[in-house]
Amino acid sequence: MNRTATGLRPSPEQVARAFLTPRAPAQRQALALEGSTTLRIATPEGEVALQRAGTGPAVLRLHGWEGQASDLAGFAPPLLAADYTVLAMDLPAHGASAGQQTSIPQAARALRAVGAALGPLHAVIAHSVGSAVLAEALHAGLAAQRAVLISAPAYYDRYARGFAAAAGLDAAGTEAMLALLGDAMGVDVRQVSLPRRAPQLRQAALFIHSADDRVVAIEDSLASAAAWPRARHLRVDGLGHRRILADPAVVATTIAFITTRH
Repeated sequence: MNRTATGLRPSPEQVARAFLTPRAPAQRQALALEGSTTLRIATPEGEVALQRAGTGPAVLRLHGWEGQASDLAGFAPPLLAADYTVLAMDLPAHGASAGQQTSIPQAARALRAVGAALGPLHAVIAHSVGSAVLAEALHAGLAAQRAVLISAPAYYDRYARGFAAAAGLDAAGTEAMLALLGDAMGVDVRQVSLPRRAPQLRQAALFIHSADDRVVAIEDSLASAAAWPRARHLRVDGLGHRRILADPAVVATTIAFITTRH
């Protein structure tokens, strides 16, 4: 997005719009949960689609930016076998949920509404931007006992600035774009920071991150885990940003953290 079709640099408005608009996955993969039902819950950000299966304490799975519910499919079978309810939520503007644009604060508002509608959650497993959405929602009052944050980014404004630079905006254009994002989100983008939210969070948390992640640097989750009072950090390697979700050891560690009574 360095230049428009006319050869001119894009405006801050165009870049802000692009930043808030997720692309559809190159290949859609349906989430198959045996005996599942589909829910549609009204939120301030439009209707959100979820799938629910099983009985018992509820564990919500939250995909990342431009991801889909099936990304975290590997966590469902062991949770169902352990007698937990599995919930898979499509973020706003993703999958079967409403909307064409969204952001971390907006998705967090939708997540809070889902939590209020379904009752307290035992745990949430979140990937990538889903982890930042989870932290924002917990900070705003989402009821959940445990949090697993995989490949979690830390500083939203850094990603916004990087996006602006890649699009060709200069310093003034970038500041204008950040202001537009703040207007759209209802929050200053600089405040959307997992390490900034973490000190006020009291849930038990597990951060998992691969050292070779080229999308989100492991230093992001290390900073967040250090700021979260009841968090621990698991460093793995060779699993990148997405392969980590299908790794048997990562899945087993996550399930143990969620199901262990302590």
